[in-house]
Amino acid sequence: MPRKRKNADSEVSSTRPNNRSSSSVIAAGGGTAADIKKLSHTLGLPTDAVTAIMNCQGQGVRSSRRGGGGAGGDDGAAAAAAAMDPSMMNVWGDFMNEEMETAPAAPAPAAASKEASSSKPAASASSSNNGPRSYILPIQPHAPTPGLLAQTGTLDSSVPGRSSISKTPAKHELECPTLLFPTSVFGKDVKIAHIATSPTACHSVAITTTGKAYGWGRNETGQLGLGYTSACVPLPTELTIPGEENEVTFVAAGVGKYHTILLGSNGLAYASGGNACGQLGINNMGVKQIEKFRKCSVMGQIVDDDDEVNVKIVQVACGEEVSALLCSSGHLYTTGSSEFGLLGNGETGEYIITAGRLGYANCAKFMRRNVFVQSEADATIAAGGTMSVGGGVDSSGKVKCLPLDDGSQISLGSISCGKNHFVAVEAATTSGSDVPRVFTWGSVEAATTSGSDVPRVFTWGSGGYGCLGHGIQADEYYPRLVGSLRGPIFANNHPVDAVAGSNCTLVRTKHGHVYYVGKHRQVGEATMRFTLIDALANNSHNVVAIGAGSATVFCSTKAGVTVSWGMGSHGELGYGAGENKSSAKPKFVNDLDSCLVTALACGMGHTLFLIRNEDAEDAKALKKVAKIEADDVSQFVEQIKGKKADADADEPAKKKQKSKKK
Repeated sequence: MPRKRKNADSEVSSTRPNNRSSSSVIAAGGGTAADIKKLSHTLGLPTDAVTAIMNCQGQGVRSSRRGGGGAGGDDGAAAAAAAMDPSMMNVWGDFMNEEMETAPAAPAPAAASKEASSSKPAASASSSNNGPRSYILPIQPHAPTPGLLAQTGTLDSSVPGRSSISKTPAKHELECPTLLFPTSVFGKDVKIAHIATSPTACHSVAITTTGKAYGWGRNETGQLGLGYTSACVPLPTELTIPGEENEVTFVAAGVGKYHTILLGSNGLAYASGGNACGQLGINNMGVKQIEKFRKCSVMGQIVDDDDEVNVKIVQVACGEEVSALLCSSGHLYTTGSSEFGLLGNGETGEYIITAGRLGYANCAKFMRRNVFVQSEADATIAAGGTMSVGGGVDSSGKVKCLPLDDGSQISLGSISCGKNHFVAVEAATTSGSDVPRVFTWGSVEAATTSGSDVPRVFTWGSGGYGCLGHGIQADEYYPRLVGSLRGPIFANNHPVDAVAGSNCTLVRTKHGHVYYVGKHRQVGEATMRFTLIDALANNSHNVVAIGAGSATVFCSTKAGVTVSWGMGSHGELGYGAGENKSSAKPKFVNDLDSCLVTALACGMGHTLFLIRNEDAEDAKALKKVAKIEADDVSQFVEQIKGKKADADADEPAKKKQKSKKK
């Protein structure tokens, strides 16, 4: 039986009309049945609970169930006492508690733990009232459904950030998503398993299902590891490790502004490119640039005589001049620039070099970071206490943070890096049984029958535009728990992954909701706290892939709809020829209508898509997508070769001139 899939025209959106099935008002404030259904989907609550909240109109009316069943006797006294408790006057808490009565009851020990913790504010930032977390290990590389590679934006990597595209775009300037050399470079039956670029990068990496890595784009610091430098590598070119060309296959890649890190299936990491701040992690700060891939140095990593490695690296994320690795145990390793607290080690090591010039205690080797913190205010509220006005800050006005008790045991499941900040999502956990796990948030208790603790989200680094999600523009020197992404709403709709743009952060939840913080456009105000993208959630979009670039944001849904917004002077928004180069709100990428995009990667001046190609319906949708082969850009390739030849001819003269100056 053929699979049914919505297309962009039938998908409900904020920009397309929706014919409601019912317009009758059933709740206070003019709420219709359709409104209640949308709120129910957004909040993850039954429609009855949402209707009750709406009809309450914020007046704190209690249900009869919460009142103990009657007005007289001990039950009536208990209800009266409860009514005098300020913590019980919260309407949201009332209805969440009421709703949770329908969930399976938690075991007695957990209830006792909650009772004890609510009687006194926590003295430290406890990780859980259910004891240490048990993680689902080993952590695996990101594994989206493989498919075909598409790109929108320019193939001339020497242009972004320096000049704009011509008024009459050439063939290599892709204004809509275009299948990238599916036959001439990759081969007819080859599928791509992993794509990588980053908000500050003008180069990209794609890895096939057989473990071959291909790189293209800017190569001015040897970041593609080809043994030479050039302003642009126009076609995807196979990347290899010197001396191990036929031995190492790859599973993932990370791309920074000046460097690239490849992860081998053997658990080792390899880096090439600029190393001004030690971001390659080769344990040599004196080497400022390498043009061929070299093995990274990771703290505690040992390769035995059988080529087995004790610390197996499975994920990588790169910023402008910083890099981070995750091993199969979910442990975090960082190297590179310590500015903004990017290393997550609690300091920048700032010092004065000369007047007006600062230096930082950068790192040249991947070191493990195992201190995770939580603000004192979040810890107190989560434990059931209250925080007075002005509390939770020190005498200088800085937020007080407490180390998490389980910091050394925390395992991360995914990590992403923007220009100068990181976001990481904790690994999935299991209790090893079907007994519901219970957590508390203020006066609200929530239960989940998944046998798992809710994964936590951590951010650190530069806090410009509020991109860390803590409500302030302040740098964080340790990975800090994002308190707003916890609580009853996330009990059964927890965060699963996150991406960082240049100055923004997106978090995707289990049910496909996306939360945004920061700013990715030059105009407008910054969003200082994580906010639901309601144009997607309210219209039943189940987002499966997210991406954020230099000034762009993308979301792709389970129904085959892709939207983008932001600014893209090089066509990276993918709207097509003659369309606007910017959008303030999510807008359909019509050329990807009905295409199931399984992964997104947003760079500077370009965007990458991984499009599924599993069945006849996928093939039908792909027929509408533009395609480009090597022959179509042969003239552009020859121009690039000519420019490189001229640059190579001038190199001896430049070196001679430099030596004279010395």
